[in-house]
Amino acid sequence: MRDYIIKRLFYTVIIAWGVLTATFVLLRIGPGSPADKYLANMSARGAENISQVIASIEARYGLNKPIYKQYQEYVVNLVRGDWGWSTGTSMPVMKLLRRHWVYSFQLIILSTVFAVFLGVALGVYAAVKQRTLADYLASFFSFLGISIPNFWLGIMLILVFSVKLGWFKTYYDTGLPLFSLANLKALVLPVATLGTGMLAGYSRYARSATLENLRLDFVTAARAKGLPERVVILKHVFRNALLPIVTIIMFDLGSVVFGGAYLTEIIFGIPGLGRISFNAVFADDYAVVVSVTLIGAMIVLLTNLVTDIVYTYLDPRVRYT
Repeated sequence: MRDYIIKRLFYTVIIAWGVLTATFVLLRIGPGSPADKYLANMSARGAENISQVIASIEARYGLNKPIYKQYQEYVVNLVRGDWGWSTGTSMPVMKLLRRHWVYSFQLIILSTVFAVFLGVALGVYAAVKQRTLADYLASFFSFLGISIPNFWLGIMLILVFSVKLGWFKTYYDTGLPLFSLANLKALVLPVATLGTGMLAGYSRYARSATLENLRLDFVTAARAKGLPERVVILKHVFRNALLPIVTIIMFDLGSVVFGGAYLTEIIFGIPGLGRISFNAVFADDYAVVVSVTLIGAMIVLLTNLVTDIVYTYLDPRVRYT
């Protein structure tokens, strides 16, 4: 296992380097530059000598150097802990990330907890009550949750519960203490938006895995011994059905960072990594875009590694070489 972990960490570094390089190069060769917003302000004021402004800004941020030289300097600074300067917010990128990561973290954690507990419980219950009204209703809502896009669901929740009923604010209030009931209330709609799709997926996986284990011989033997049905389901069936469910949950933790969480932050005005990345793209804030992309890639890669390690403890039959 130790050799496998070392090998996977080596691959993680290589893949992260590839993501970093591709993102850096694509941003540099693409249209636009950090000087654009300054040029817009200068044009609005009727200023002249715009070419001098461009040269000054490019020299300030090193954009006048060859792209390979820019890349070399960026990687060296990155290794030293200097992630660059955010031209959109006029502060170091590391300081910007430290200020905003907690908003993404709380949204992802709460949404995952919400989806896992309700989704797995609903899936197991539907499997135990197979071909009953409860099973049909659970399956219907699961398919509905998978089919509804997160961004559309978020907008509908705002229209109904914020605009029409007035139960929640239409935007996230950053002035609330993080560990407070008021902050928890402010996250109800974002968590429901991000967690509904995951909940539906976990419900389907849990139902399928539970049904598969209910048909196995060891379950029949456990029932033949006279064990209560509750013990058979929780101790024998659910424990074995948990293996594929854990794998799906761990993989989702990585994908949700890149996908649904970023969209949810934009819809509800949550100033997390997704929101600052969205703003950075339109402001041609290279350093922020590269840094957030690299963080997302590292989360996905490390989550996959942790998933493989956890799987060996849940199922001793699994061995990696």
